[in-house]
Amino acid sequence: MDRKGIITISTLLIMMLATPFMGSTIIGVQTADQIYETVEEIPQKEIGLVLGAAAYGDRLSDILRDRVDTAVELYEAKKISVLIMSGAQNEVEAMKNYAIEHNIPPEAIAQDATGLNTMASVTNIAELNKSVIIVTQKYHLPRALFIANTQGIDAVGITADKHIYIKIFEFKTRELLATSKAVLDIFVLD
Repeated sequence: MDRKGIITISTLLIMMLATPFMGSTIIGVQTADQIYETVEEIPQKEIGLVLGAAAYGDRLSDILRDRVDTAVELYEAKKISVLIMSGAQNEVEAMKNYAIEHNIPPEAIAQDATGLNTMASVTNIAELNKSVIIVTQKYHLPRALFIANTQGIDAVGITADKHIYIKIFEFKTRELLATSKAVLDIFVLD
């Protein structure tokens, strides 16, 4: 192989490896002003979208419990009037039960058991034409808000980071790949 071929292959390889980082960086910058850290500072919206994560029967994983606890705080502060629990069937049931145990009235909780991933969860609420607070962890919010923005949803997000998560490196690595997939899904494959 000649020098030009090696340079071409090297350039393509570098571009392929850099693409996830570039996409995540651009999306992070574009959505930074939509991300809030506290209930007090976030603007009022119509609904809170709680994105699913692991649930084991009625026991929520730390990440999911932090999301639902944050949504409960939003409801109690009158920042939202409805919670939409989105995820797999077992997740939404566990989230709903947990929220009810924490004094959220059942009529203030809606379930979306077809929100099996972030893209589906956010796309499903686009049909409601309501303003939304997306509730998830800080590493996850830029992608969720990016999807909401491309769907024309009036959305902001609140971080639900109440713990130090043991698998955070794994979650952030997965998020890097999921962000690249979201960009492809929206701009190339759609």
